[in-house]
Amino acid sequence: MDRAEYINEAMRQLNDTNFYQKLTKPIYLETAVEYGRILQGLKDRHAITGRQMTYLTGDRPPKLRRFYLLPKIHKDREKWTTPFMPPGRPIVSDCGSESYKIAEYIDYYLNPISTKHPSYLKDTYDFINKVKQIELQPRTYLFTIDIDSLYTNIETKRGLSTVKKWLQRHPQADRPDVTLIQLLELSLTKNDFEFNGQYFLQTRGTAMGKKFAPAYANIYMAEWEETVLAKCRLRPSHYYRFLDDIWGTWPHTETEFEEFIVTLNSHHPYIKVKHILHLASVDFLDTTTFKDPGNDKTTTLDIRVFFKETDTHALLHKESFHPQHTFPAIVKAQLTRFHRICTRPQDFNRTSRVLFRVLRPRGYTRSFLQKINRQWHNSIGTQRTTKRLTRERGRVIPLIVPYSLQGRRFTHKIKENFSEMFKGDTPPWKIISAYRRNKNLKDFLVSSRMREKKNKTVGVQVEPRNKRLVTCSASREGYLIPEVPLNQSNCVYLISCHKCKKQYVGQTKNTIRARLHTHSYNIRTHKKRDTHLVSHFLRHGLENLRIRGQDHDPKWTLGQRLRKEREWIKKLGTEFPLGLNERNDYQNHSLNGPVTNQ
Repeated sequence: MDRAEYINEAMRQLNDTNFYQKLTKPIYLETAVEYGRILQGLKDRHAITGRQMTYLTGDRPPKLRRFYLLPKIHKDREKWTTPFMPPGRPIVSDCGSESYKIAEYIDYYLNPISTKHPSYLKDTYDFINKVKQIELQPRTYLFTIDIDSLYTNIETKRGLSTVKKWLQRHPQADRPDVTLIQLLELSLTKNDFEFNGQYFLQTRGTAMGKKFAPAYANIYMAEWEETVLAKCRLRPSHYYRFLDDIWGTWPHTETEFEEFIVTLNSHHPYIKVKHILHLASVDFLDTTTFKDPGNDKTTTLDIRVFFKETDTHALLHKESFHPQHTFPAIVKAQLTRFHRICTRPQDFNRTSRVLFRVLRPRGYTRSFLQKINRQWHNSIGTQRTTKRLTRERGRVIPLIVPYSLQGRRFTHKIKENFSEMFKGDTPPWKIISAYRRNKNLKDFLVSSRMREKKNKTVGVQVEPRNKRLVTCSASREGYLIPEVPLNQSNCVYLISCHKCKKQYVGQTKNTIRARLHTHSYNIRTHKKRDTHLVSHFLRHGLENLRIRGQDHDPKWTLGQRLRKEREWIKKLGTEFPLGLNERNDYQNHSLNGPVTNQ
């Protein structure tokens, strides 16, 4: 993914003043004080203990939230914002922030309430259990509805009033409702973050990354569908929702369904829906629900696994450094999932063949897959494993270590020594290895923080390589300079101070990049500090040094290069005190002092 395209897509979203406001500085430290005051009130009222307050306070000092995008690669290319950048799903990393633990506290109370509406779906398997019980009328349509950008389109004021209403509808004696609303409001209205060195405040909606976001959105949508369905002249015979994805059956006509969609889209100024209506089948979550094509009078629905067109089936490669039991477990888990979803044996077999086909190029041999397939069929899913684990759970001691060669040897020795303690007897406990994921390349290479694009010389920025107007320090006369690449040799270069605009002209037989390293080294190590150039950047900082190619000719001799350097020193007036060149620079031809063989 191109860095510039990524930044453009992020700024396209962040510059939308309907959702975000630009800040001159972050406000999270002030917000942390407000959270502390509210938590102290909870502690004073004995709603939380001192230990709980310490936990909810979180990291001190808190971390600044970071904004990043997850590209929606599954979207049609026609909907991409640029030819090479799909639209991004905005995420605000909340880990370690002043509200991270507070969000857990809010979610603890909101999550149980968010499930108390008739359309609630817990997961795919809950959906399957509900669909299996449906009896259809003849000519019944199937439909799916998708809420467009739900999280960012929740109005804060309306969202808070909705949560307050649902808290009152489902009272709980020991729940601090007033304080929960205070904490929720603070978390929604003071959600500042950083992206690419700039600070923003989210003014509408909630950020993906907040622990309470799914429960908050669920409650908001439950209220929305309760009020909008009451307005509809005709309603679905079945209606289920998983967050922003809706599935249902429509026993009326196509035209009447379009009328139903118009009502949904006109109910709320920001909540808009997209829909699919079909007589035979629809895709929902990771399933396809369909009618038996060979039976026009069927009253029940069948289900099979649904793979998106963009699904690359990128399951763990067999050569990956993981515990050996991971690989058969992956295959068995997928077979179990297929078995639970598919209602017809032929669909299960077809999906299993797809799995085996995509695993072959990922290092899984045919014999390995056949062996795991036999084992899975013999065990009939996970029933025996579940019973055995339930029976043994009370006498199992897990050894939790990061997975590595050393970790494997360590757990092996512990198990070996433990067995020797009970020679001839049955040990009262069973030692098992419970490996944690060790650090991988992603941990080192990926960050939610937008890293600055740095040159190899730390702290120095290079001027853009295009035509630029360079002015004389004294006369302000301008010169239009063509681009000179940093890898160009036998040239004259210009150093300027970003802070005070003073300039220095130098010449080199080597590349500009090599000369930049030399200058930077002299400044960092305080070499040649008696020169104006080094002493200046010791005061103003290496981060303010800017360099660009000024002039070059691959055929220049040393004398010609020195004459060209002298011309530019005079043209731009870079002799001290107006600039940073020594008064005798073009006589000694030095780099921060006398140097030979330039």
